[in-house]
Amino acid sequence: MSIDHVRTELRYVPGLSGDVVACLHNDGRAESIATVAVAEARRRGARLRFLQVVQDGLTPDERADADQSTFRGAVRALRGFRGIPCRFELVTGDPTPVLVDLTGRASVIIVGDDVETGVPAAAACRAAGRCPVISVPVLA
Repeated sequence: MSIDHVRTELRYVPGLSGDVVACLHNDGRAESIATVAVAEARRRGARLRFLQVVQDGLTPDERADADQSTFRGAVRALRGFRGIPCRFELVTGDPTPVLVDLTGRASVIIVGDDVETGVPAAAACRAAGRCPVISVPVLA
């Protein structure tokens, strides 16, 4: 008896798949959020956009630590998955206006839970109502 493996993800087709947008903060959840984003990008056959969010006024050392933490989490989440087109972008300060703008072009927005971050990005994106929003809770 043989069992055929059924592929559940779609191939990326430029122009036909809206981006999966993941909002990554240096709060210890970057890898969890990136993992959800990678799974969604594979399932939807979409390009992946990682938005790194940093606070205004960071010292160069603090900025380097934030870069290393968030990008390392994204790279770990991508490990083992080839062929997912992705890009990394930087947002300084409150990411909410950028994310709300992206809801018109994204297939889904993935953010940390608003209650835990204190940043109302998920609620604002849901209010815009132009794409689904996935909130990722803290994993204990």
